Amino acid sequence: MKRASRWSKGLFGVVLFLIVPVALEAAQKAATPKTEWDDVPWIRPREEGTFPVKVGATRKGTVKVVGQIAGRQLVEISSPGRVGNMGKLMVVDPEGYIWFLETREDKAVKINPHTLEMTEYYLPRGSGPYSHAVDSKGIHWITAHGIEMLLEFDPKKLTVKSHAAPTFGFLIHVNILPPNDTVFFSQPGSNRVVSYHEKKGFREYDLPTTAAGPSRIDFDSKGNVWFPQLYNDKITRLEPESGKMDHWDLPIKHGTPSFCRVDKEDAVWISLPMKDRILRFKDGQFRDYAIPTSGSLVSTTVTDSEGFIWFTEGGWRGSAGGNKIGRLDPKSGDVLEIALETPNAQPLGIVQDREGVMWFEMMNAGKVGRLGPPIGQPAKSKKAAR
Repeated sequence: MKRASRWSKGLFGVVLFLIVPVALEAAQKAATPKTEWDDVPWIRPREEGTFPVKVGATRKGTVKVVGQIAGRQLVEISSPGRVGNMGKLMVVDPEGYIWFLETREDKAVKINPHTLEMTEYYLPRGSGPYSHAVDSKGIHWITAHGIEMLLEFDPKKLTVKSHAAPTFGFLIHVNILPPNDTVFFSQPGSNRVVSYHEKKGFREYDLPTTAAGPSRIDFDSKGNVWFPQLYNDKITRLEPESGKMDHWDLPIKHGTPSFCRVDKEDAVWISLPMKDRILRFKDGQFRDYAIPTSGSLVSTTVTDSEGFIWFTEGGWRGSAGGNKIGRLDPKSGDVLEIALETPNAQPLGIVQDREGVMWFEMMNAGKVGRLGPPIGQPAKSKKAAR
């Protein structure tokens, strides 16, 4: 009987040893309140696969009217994001919704331009979405340079498909070449530009100049790819079929040309944040426009339906800059500016919606800016320019 009793006690101890930790863990989980990130999977560097996307609640932020510039009302709108550090560009999808990224929160956010309601989409945790573009089908292509991945986000199917580029190289800016929706992105770390198409896969274009720093990409009407060389003071044109590249030296040196955009007349607009300049390039000729604010850090630009150039001042490498929005008359060179109310907001990523209203991020403030008619009034512009 004593042996049986000792055996029973030993067995009881083993059972307690196995059960108690499990029970404590279950109790701890039950006591821990659920968070918004429950059921959102993690993604690892270079991990290819398909991941589910969670949709958050739709919310409307607080609207603050700042002032007027050139007949447009400037407002600041708070976003659902709790952490500043938005992605580098806003985009307009085929249905007219406005989108931006929350890099630190691994989210894409959709704005209804009429109601100002915002809906969050939870991308895989750890993705760190940086820049994005949307194709003709409404698919978002997102660079996640921290994990060296190109993400294919489908807001209808609520999935993210991850693609690993052939070479490490710090995926940065991304854009979509119509009409076949070929994705192009820059890899300054490997000194190349890369294309991706679902039927053709990846293709790499090596730059002949060393440490060029290819930056923001855009396209002309013939399908040529344009991008500035951040560290070599050049603008480059790439013919994607042949791979041929042509380069032009910029007339102003050490301006760190970080952004370029091609307008509907195939003129290339280049921002020089370190020199307070915007350049226009067409047919081999440059024209230089000075920004009145010293240290403006002029960054992104867009052209409205009347031909004026709107630009952001700030957001270049986490710097406040002028903390303003400006409008350039390309004929006279005259510039109008308006200061944002939020200090160190770092405005960036200005785009234009289908009604001609301007939208931009305040990437360090967790806010969105809007430039247009007073909210609730229809826009006067019939069609947005590029």
